[in-house]
Amino acid sequence: MSLPAGQQRVLDRIEDALKRREPRLASMFAMFTRLTVHEGLPRIEALMPVPWWSPKRYSVPGRMRAIVFLTLAAALVISAVFLGMSQSRTPCRAPIVIRGPLTESTHVRNCPTVSEAKGFGHGP
Repeated sequence: MSLPAGQQRVLDRIEDALKRREPRLASMFAMFTRLTVHEGLPRIEALMPVPWWSPKRYSVPGRMRAIVFLTLAAALVISAVFLGMSQSRTPCRAPIVIRGPLTESTHVRNCPTVSEAKGFGHGP
């Protein structure tokens, strides 16, 4: 494994300081290295490079995936509701209430009747 030059220099300085301060520990590390030089990495520790275009590179844990999915599903439902509301061809206005002495009806219906609204929205 190769490291950037700056990181390799830092590791070399740490190694030199370890050899000076703890010669016995440094000799034990050297013996361990000699004994294991021909062994491969354990399967768990071996990291395979993943191409930038692979979906595995951007995978998220199961819990996080569930959170992302539920958030997107809620956003989709809310968007569909607002889109459905904006597609209405005949807007219904709020009832008009006349204040003061009653001379006429207190409620004026501005929404079309079923026969007038035929072909709009859901229904027969």
